[in-house]
Amino acid sequence: MIAQVGAGLRSLKLNETEFIESCEPDEIAPYCAGIVMSPWVNRLDGGKWTYKGQELEVPITIHDQQNSNHGLLEFAEYHLISRVDTADESSVLLGATIQPRRGYPFLVETTVKYALHADGLTVTHGAINRSADAAPYAVGGHPYFKISGTPTEQLVLQSPAASIIDVDDRQIPTGRSSVAGTRFDVRAGRRVGANFFDHNFADLEREADGMAHTYLRSDNGGQIDVWQDAAFKYVVLFTPDFYPTRSGKVWAAAVEPQTAAANAFNTGEDLLWLATDEPFSASWGVRVQEPTA
Repeated sequence: MIAQVGAGLRSLKLNETEFIESCEPDEIAPYCAGIVMSPWVNRLDGGKWTYKGQELEVPITIHDQQNSNHGLLEFAEYHLISRVDTADESSVLLGATIQPRRGYPFLVETTVKYALHADGLTVTHGAINRSADAAPYAVGGHPYFKISGTPTEQLVLQSPAASIIDVDDRQIPTGRSSVAGTRFDVRAGRRVGANFFDHNFADLEREADGMAHTYLRSDNGGQIDVWQDAAFKYVVLFTPDFYPTRSGKVWAAAVEPQTAAANAFNTGEDLLWLATDEPFSASWGVRVQEPTA
C-alpha cells in the first residue's frame, strides 16, 4: 500500500505477515513514516544554506532543534504517472514536482517507482532538474519495519556500517567515528530493544554488486533485508520505543537509505548537483521471509 501524500510506504505483506509499521489512512504519518525525503535528507542546520554567496532559508520544521527536516515533499500530493500489472511485476510510478521557492530556487521533477516482483520490493527514485543552473539534491526513504507476531524490540538488527556520523545536541553532523568497540557496532547483530538509535551510519560494507544490506530478523525465521545501491551511501537507523499506534506506543525500527547525510547543503559532503535535464536514478529495496513458526 502506497499513500498519495509523501508517496509513503504504508504496507508490505506476504500472506498473513505484515512487514511495515505504519498508521491509519486518516492519520498523519508519525515521525515521517514511509515518506520520500528530498531534496535534502535529515536535518538542515537552522533551515539555512548558502548559494552563490547568498544565504537562503526554508521553514523550520523541528522547532526545539531549530532545524528543517527531511526536505520539501513530506506533505506533497503525488500523482500517478503509470501503473503496470503483469505476471512478472506489479508497479506504480508516482511523480511530484519541487517548485522553485526562496529557500530552494530550483524546479526539479521527481518520481518514485514501487515495483513488486518475485524477489521483493524495489523502490527507484528519479529526478530531473528543469532549472537553468545545476540543482543541489539528495534523496532518501523513511520506512519503518516490523515482523508481525514478534515484538519489534525482540528483532535482531544487523547493519554493515563501519562508521557513525557524530552530531551535536541539535543532531547536526560534526564528524564521523568508527563504530568498533561501541554500542553502535551492529555488524554482528543486536536486538532492537538493547539500544535506542537515532543515528546516521556510513562506510557501509558492500557486496561485489555494490549493494549494502541491513537486516532485521526474528527468532522464528522471519527476515527483512533492506538493500541499497551504491548511490545510497548512508543509512539512518531509528528505533523509537514511542511509535504511536491506536493500540498504544510500541517499538519501531526505521531503516532509511540516504544518498547524503544530514546538513549536506552546508557541508557539501556527498551532495548531488543535478545538471539541467540530466536524469538521476537510484534504487533501494526490500526482500522478506515469512516466519517458519
